[in-house]
Amino acid sequence: MTDMNASIVEEWLDTNQEFMQNYFMRRADILLINKWLLHHGFNILQEYVSQFGPRGSISQENGSPSSPLDRCSGDVFFDGKHHRSNSKKHLRQDYAKSKMRNMFRTYEPTSTQESTTEARRNSLKEMRMFRSLPPNSVNILSLLIQSRVRLPRYPSKDIDIKRELRHTNEREFFLEIVKDIANDLDLKSLSSKIIANISILVDGDKGSLFVVEGRSGGRGTLVSKIFDIHSGTYILPATSGDGSIRVPWGKGVIGHVGDSGETVNLTKASQDPRFNDEVDRIIGYKTESLLCMPIRNADDDIIGVAQVINKKEGEQGFTKDDEKLLGTYLPFCGIAIYNAQLFEAYSKDYERNKALLEVVHDLFEEQTSLDNVILKTMQRAQTLLKCERCSVLLRDGSSEKSFNKVFDMGCPLKNGHSTTSAEHDLCLGNKIAELVLITGESINISDAYQDPRFDPKTDQITGYHTRSILCKPVRNRDFQIIGVAQIVNRLDGHPFDDSDDQLFEAFSIFCGLGINNAQLYEEVALASARQQVALEVLSFHATVPSDEITQFKVKKLPDAQELRLEDWKFNDFSLNRDEMVMAGIRMFNDLGLIRKFRIDYDVLCRWLLTVRKNYRNVAYHNWRHAFNVCQVMFAALKKTNCRRHLSDKEILGLTVACLCHDLDHRGTNNAFQQKTSSALSQLYGTKATLENHHFNHAVMILNSEQHNIFANFTSDEYSEVINFLKHAILATDLSIHIQVRDKFFNAVNQDQLSWDDRESRDIIRSILMTTCDIAAITKPWEVQRKVADLVMTEFFDQGDKERNELKIQPQACMDREKQDELPKLQLSWIDGICLPLYKSLSKMDPCFKPLLDGVLENRSWWEVLDTERLAKHTVVETGV
Repeated sequence: MTDMNASIVEEWLDTNQEFMQNYFMRRADILLINKWLLHHGFNILQEYVSQFGPRGSISQENGSPSSPLDRCSGDVFFDGKHHRSNSKKHLRQDYAKSKMRNMFRTYEPTSTQESTTEARRNSLKEMRMFRSLPPNSVNILSLLIQSRVRLPRYPSKDIDIKRELRHTNEREFFLEIVKDIANDLDLKSLSSKIIANISILVDGDKGSLFVVEGRSGGRGTLVSKIFDIHSGTYILPATSGDGSIRVPWGKGVIGHVGDSGETVNLTKASQDPRFNDEVDRIIGYKTESLLCMPIRNADDDIIGVAQVINKKEGEQGFTKDDEKLLGTYLPFCGIAIYNAQLFEAYSKDYERNKALLEVVHDLFEEQTSLDNVILKTMQRAQTLLKCERCSVLLRDGSSEKSFNKVFDMGCPLKNGHSTTSAEHDLCLGNKIAELVLITGESINISDAYQDPRFDPKTDQITGYHTRSILCKPVRNRDFQIIGVAQIVNRLDGHPFDDSDDQLFEAFSIFCGLGINNAQLYEEVALASARQQVALEVLSFHATVPSDEITQFKVKKLPDAQELRLEDWKFNDFSLNRDEMVMAGIRMFNDLGLIRKFRIDYDVLCRWLLTVRKNYRNVAYHNWRHAFNVCQVMFAALKKTNCRRHLSDKEILGLTVACLCHDLDHRGTNNAFQQKTSSALSQLYGTKATLENHHFNHAVMILNSEQHNIFANFTSDEYSEVINFLKHAILATDLSIHIQVRDKFFNAVNQDQLSWDDRESRDIIRSILMTTCDIAAITKPWEVQRKVADLVMTEFFDQGDKERNELKIQPQACMDREKQDELPKLQLSWIDGICLPLYKSLSKMDPCFKPLLDGVLENRSWWEVLDTERLAKHTVVETGV
């Protein structure tokens, strides 16, 4: 095309940019795109070399680039200070995550490039945004690892093209081989490129590259990731399980250079004592000359050794100029190798942390089966640590050095685990496992057959060859050893290193947590089963047989008038046990509860008889007391105006609460439960301990088969009545009564008592419960005196327990030695609790006045007895 034609086409393209862009989108390949990038300012390697020289390091302080190369899309990052950062955070390159992913997919030269016009347009748009992304937006290494993307590699030229470029334009060739390795993070691929480039650079026939590995805790080893013809090694390197070749530190020419850091340039290699021709003899190759130089990082640490053998043309050996050229190129190799090693370490850390998180997930996901927890943990450990076998041996609870269960997982996996069913399963490393179990110390054996603690008979029995063993104790949350975890034989043939030890330590901890959680779950499940059985047994023995119910069904229901149930002066001891049950049915009937709530008669009989049966045979807080409290409530609902203000559900809740408010009472008060740290106090706490137990016991009876007198309620109605029931039973705790009575007294005294708001109704129901609970103080003197004796009998029994069992001095009201002070104590009880309550009740509703009169009458009797007590006391003291 002539210049005129070219200018015409260019002018036409300028005026038809949309066509030009579409054409570019359809026709441009990855090479053209890379040229476009280089032309528009992305040839930063050349800019770096011209401004900063060949040395550099990985750094990006405070998230801002310090040299042109920091802004590139590759994996090699530098700073102007030529220092390598000691933190992985300096591997950051700040680009938006989604943008980078799309861009990397576009840059990567694969056979699956997007072909649509829209995809290419988006790709170029991403490129234009490349240098304008916000700082500190994402950690580029995390992005690469998580998305499993690789940075765009510079398209490496063919070896013949490189050789031609080496002789035609040395400067361009040098920049070419620097760019060739600049952004390759795969150490194996990088090694191949470096070997090819150094061979071309100094006209060598063959090359080798060894990098330093395993420095932690030692001097390390020189390792080659690819097999290439090389010479000067002390012995023929053995190829390990991962395909790499290892040379001992300080051995042979390569080992010597790695150890000393000196350059070795031999014209006659075979004449040097450090040279070994075993490789030549095996592969039929003749080494004449060699050039071996160390590779250093930015901290001047040796991280590898490069070797070129047999100068091709001209000189008999490698010259000083060759040394200088190679010495100029190797610092760039050091940067690339360090980046690749760091990225590889970062990748391993990421995968290991991911595996540990998956273990934690497994522990929380699976806690119901001990076997599943251990097997999942073993699978994770075996996959990440890349070992042939993984075992967990659980300690026998009856022995300090034996196991009762073994989990053994081989590689490849074969149906999971084996247990104690086979004798040889217990023999796998058994002596070492026993030693770890006894001492609690980890054991790491690099060569089992050279260690006296290993018994070769185990391999003879199993037909397995053990090379290396790592064994650790497994502990529970109390740091007690509950087993041993063991891994055998790394897949690559190497012994377990410090990194394996640390990672397996984490797995043993997680394994211990998983075992502990699974065992706790099993204990809870077992306890739940025991509880269920206990409830079934208690339910059977706590309920009444059907024939007993039949007896009550055929009996004629007595009249309330006949039983004097509406009388304030009802004799608490006038009815026997069966008559009280019939009277209870009568009260339900006369309050209209059976009809209004459609309570089944058989269910009501069964419920009343079961409630009676669940009261213990104690002196006062027994079934008779519960019935007497219910009788007073019945009289109050019949004789006063309270019934007009209470709903039917509230009346039902109060009636049931009176009969159930002391269920399973043990004859001791709340303070005694707390002093003895009883199971009740542990279960319900220190507030209203017994009252909470009474309520729960009532609910248990209601939930028993054919005992639910609330069966015809909807769920909302049931919840409402249950709440009334709970509130009423808890109100019988005197400490709660003292908290609410002042509000009641103030409302009555100020004539502000309201039945309309919820809080006032709650207070009134609480006051009614206490009124009925302590109503024995209002009964005729003969009844009151007998009840007082029963109460004191119960109190004295508790006082005896406190003195004899708890070794504490009981309160005066419970001290048997002070029983003559009963009149004085009763006066204090009446004046402090009873009189204020019944005075306010009488003021609220005059129909309660007979109760106040009964209290005053009984007070006068107690006052007489107290006067007689004081007179006797005076006679004793004075002798008159």
